[in-house]
Amino acid sequence: MPTMDASTVQEHLRELKALVHDSLKQWNLSTDTEAATSLAGMSNPTRMANELHPLGPVQVGVLQKEYKEKIAAIRAICYSFAQGPLHQSLNGGESSLAPAFRKYSTVLKDEAQLEEGVTAVKASMKECQNILRAASQDGTIKTDHLLGTVKDMATGLGLECYMETTDKPSVSLLPVSTLTIGGTVIVIDIEVESTGTLLKVKVDYSAPIHQDERIERLLAHNLRCKCSKLIQVVPENKKDATLNHLPECSRDFDTFYRNLKALATLDSFQKKYPNIDFFHNIRSIDVDLKELFRREMLITNKDLQTVFTQGHGIPFTHAELPGPSVAYWASKVDLLDVSWEALTTAVEQGANEKVKIPFHRISITMEEAMASSSGYLPSTRSGFLLSEEETQTLNSVPYGTIMTDQGSVSATTILQHPLRWVVPNSEPSVEAAYVGILHPPVVVSEEVAKQLAALSNQAGLNATMGNHKDPGYLSLQEMLINQNIEQAQWEIVLDQGPNAIRQLFSFDRTKNEGRLIHRIPFTHISQVYMCTKLLRQQLAFNTLFQSCFNETQHDGTTKRLASILPGNDSSLEVSIVVQTPQPPRTILVSFLNPYTETNMVLEIQIDAGTGQPSVQLLSSATHNNSYSSVGEDGGQGMDGLSQQQDLDSSSTGQPEQFTVEAAKLTEVLRLSDNVPILVRWVLKKSLAWMKDRHHYQGGHRASMSHSSSAMGSFVQAVRRTSANAADEGGILKRTRV
Repeated sequence: MPTMDASTVQEHLRELKALVHDSLKQWNLSTDTEAATSLAGMSNPTRMANELHPLGPVQVGVLQKEYKEKIAAIRAICYSFAQGPLHQSLNGGESSLAPAFRKYSTVLKDEAQLEEGVTAVKASMKECQNILRAASQDGTIKTDHLLGTVKDMATGLGLECYMETTDKPSVSLLPVSTLTIGGTVIVIDIEVESTGTLLKVKVDYSAPIHQDERIERLLAHNLRCKCSKLIQVVPENKKDATLNHLPECSRDFDTFYRNLKALATLDSFQKKYPNIDFFHNIRSIDVDLKELFRREMLITNKDLQTVFTQGHGIPFTHAELPGPSVAYWASKVDLLDVSWEALTTAVEQGANEKVKIPFHRISITMEEAMASSSGYLPSTRSGFLLSEEETQTLNSVPYGTIMTDQGSVSATTILQHPLRWVVPNSEPSVEAAYVGILHPPVVVSEEVAKQLAALSNQAGLNATMGNHKDPGYLSLQEMLINQNIEQAQWEIVLDQGPNAIRQLFSFDRTKNEGRLIHRIPFTHISQVYMCTKLLRQQLAFNTLFQSCFNETQHDGTTKRLASILPGNDSSLEVSIVVQTPQPPRTILVSFLNPYTETNMVLEIQIDAGTGQPSVQLLSSATHNNSYSSVGEDGGQGMDGLSQQQDLDSSSTGQPEQFTVEAAKLTEVLRLSDNVPILVRWVLKKSLAWMKDRHHYQGGHRASMSHSSSAMGSFVQAVRRTSANAADEGGILKRTRV
């Protein structure tokens, strides 16, 4: 963040403290000294989310650079003082002048301490003043608080601010205060009525081509309070109008600061590197994303759902952050009621406010970098992507090279021919990089984090992703569960009734490293598609894994197959273990099928291109230790009966082992995105298979008089237990009591 030039040790220390405080806030760590000291002294400290890495919310490299610069400035001031005339006079000057110099030195120290104390008190008073202004219901105070807060943000970002209050009858009958924020390229006017009502946010650029009302609506949405429509106008004197603010009245200053910072960063780059039009390059990326969207919509005959799930995604401009963005993923639940026709119309019209779907998005902007890693287009070139005509004719450009993107075409992509891009030459002196901001942040495996870090080609960024192996960090699985990580089992019930199947999930505690990714630096727009494919696979993995652990804690009891014996109507419990040997590619779901008495393993593979899961049932083995006997009549045990059934299968034509086609399993999982529903479906199918098996073996059971009564009771018990499980129905969840 740009700051005023500090000249004293105290000023540098205050700026250093502000750097640390801001970073801790972004990392969601304690900024309170007492709390931090207490945490450091714990033998078992609170486990931390994995955000302390180069792709976290803080630019670690830039933070290190600024920290070193502050320390170096402090050392330089101390060194100059040590070499200065006052220090020399105190230690080696004339003996007659030494007492006077020592007295003068003492006075300087006292003044410095007094100044530091006054500065601390001033900062505390200002903080209290801001808190009181934010809590006030008075419109004038609200106005001062709003404009004052925005002014402090803007000046901290290196922008100039001007304030004026005038009467604007064409806008409002009340006095209007206008805050003008100016930079090299941008000018932002914020108009606020004396009641505290935000009237308008206007953003102007030096080049009118960048004008867009959507960015103005975005910034206004951040600053508009919830009470803006509660104005009460007194008929006799309209100038006495008041705004009754709600108790929870608030403005999203944090988001506004983030958006203002994105604009200020581009503006500062424009001032620092005047030969490059950074706003033009960001706009060129927006043009390219829309062109890719147009091509894919044309190929799919306007199938927006396919473009969204398998293509480059849905482009939006000035949606979450100023600049272009891509919506690349959403859960099945969030897409359940989507009207794709209406969404297509909203996207084509650029009506961001009509899109209410909680998409996962990548917003593209720029940030300061430690070294040059990106190339920039000249103002004469409107996009990085070659047009369809240029693809056939253009072979070279004077300001870079042309790249054929083979990764844009594969068995899982929509496009039929490789894309061709302009790759501009990078300027070694330009310390700026493109960055994709994730909304919301995504939990990824360490392997995916390294692949995303490698996109930036910045020295050491990829290597540092795997540095920490601190056992205090949450594993990938623990981060996804987001509950009590010491919990042993989670219960999910999808049917009602006393004979419902209760699925008890637990996960393999083998530690898989994970990271929470906030931002992804990259060097070229073509790499964004690679990011979306990696993130789609990871989010599909996250969704499937989390579907197993979203219910209540289990009390630890186990009933298993004994619950389907004659005379026992209690619900059936199935213990299920989820393993993740290769996240985010593979999930293994293992359980003992109570109907077939076999150990089953469902292998879920998630495609790296589309993020679509596929399932297959691995070979299952008979559970040999179950049911040594049935009933009290001393008849044939279940093991013997199973062996006899296997012998009979050759004559009945029934398969000896329960199997399900992989295509059916895959269809069920893709429709639901839910592992418990898949397990429920498999159990229902296995129950139906068991009933059919016993039906075909009826003749053999009739000749076995001693075992037939036991088997008949067994089948009846199975039917009672599965009365509800065999019915199709909605997803029902039961909370443990």
